[in-house]
Amino acid sequence: MELENENINFNLKKPEDYTNKLDELNGGVNLLLDEFKKIYVLAKMHPNNEDIQSRYQDMISNINHMQAKLFSISNDIQVNINNINQKMLELDRLITVERDKNKELRKKLGMVEHKNISSLEMINDYKKVYDIKYLRNWGLFLSTIICIFTISVVFKKPAV
Repeated sequence: MELENENINFNLKKPEDYTNKLDELNGGVNLLLDEFKKIYVLAKMHPNNEDIQSRYQDMISNINHMQAKLFSISNDIQVNINNINQKMLELDRLITVERDKNKELRKKLGMVEHKNISSLEMINDYKKVYDIKYLRNWGLFLSTIICIFTISVVFKKPAV
């Protein structure tokens, strides 16, 4: 059945967009960390050098800027997940409504609920018959072996 009055649009960002952004950040972070290692060592070795200290502060601000971008991407992903959850709940509600309509229409058509089509019922019956005969054959086989064993014990020739 089609949804008549309801129109649900999934205008969501693609995962590739987030992957591309993360790849760009990852490449920038690796370069930034390599540079930061060098500047950090120099800043700790020469705490009075103004030029090195300003470069050190610039590196720290760049790292903070990268962290802010990463947080922004993470936040966008979480918003997108929340939107998907809302859409899924709406779809679930619509499916439930359509399922109820389907039940009503089946009742109007005279179909009986919880009844299978006759061919499926016959297949299930054959399976049950097969299972019963299979178990019966095993029972006969085991009881025959037990009877043979019992007869051999009872009519055993006495030792002289």
